Amino acid sequence: MTALSLFFNTHVQLNIIFITLIAITYIAVHYYRNRLIISYLDILLNYIPVLTHEFGHVIFNKIAGGRAKDLVIVTSPNERQQTLQQGYAITQSKSIVGQWLTTLGGYIMPPLMLLLGLASSHYTMPSLFVLGYLLIFVYFLVLTSRKLSPIIVIILISTLLYFIVTGGHTASIQLIVSFVYQYILGVLLGEVLQSSWTIIKLTFSRPRVSWDGSALAELSHIPTFIYSTIWIVFNLYSVDILLTYTGIIQ
Repeated sequence: MTALSLFFNTHVQLNIIFITLIAITYIAVHYYRNRLIISYLDILLNYIPVLTHEFGHVIFNKIAGGRAKDLVIVTSPNERQQTLQQGYAITQSKSIVGQWLTTLGGYIMPPLMLLLGLASSHYTMPSLFVLGYLLIFVYFLVLTSRKLSPIIVIILISTLLYFIVTGGHTASIQLIVSFVYQYILGVLLGEVLQSSWTIIKLTFSRPRVSWDGSALAELSHIPTFIYSTIWIVFNLYSVDILLTYTGIIQ
């Protein structure tokens, strides 16, 4: 079997302890993100979740027939503190329904990708999940006005894939694919849990703050609480599937 075949046929035995540790680290770093050194670690850990969230806005905008103009991940701790933004997508919608779908998509995407990641393990195709994220990075590079960080990430991932494919070492291929794949699941799990708590705080904050949930409420005249409930239920559903699939819940 060739190295490329080994790569695409790699089977990963999910390690729920490793995934959980990544998720706990993600949440802990997010909590202490205002400290100087930890702020940079926070950017590294939530790079993929932020990209997933913003890509959700973009892909749902596309589904609704809209046009994406920019997709940015903020990689400066100072800019994050000043703007209170980890990233943002600039899109153009043709209708109110398009705006509604675009706003909704960002919060659906992380748990959806977590479920797709689990499905790729079930069907022994974790490598396709990793490659899927590489394609997202390529699209991100084409769309974004800030090219440096996606270029660095794509070079690192492409170099890693090159050595995997040309090396031909079965153990190395399995180890690298397993680590990258489960790392992505870990940070997605951390984001799903962290965002659920953030959604709760934003929903019940007084005075009211402006965020995607309140924007959806203004567009549809449906209370923010309804959208928050849908997002949290979907988040918890993806966590339940993960725990069930790994045997934590029977």
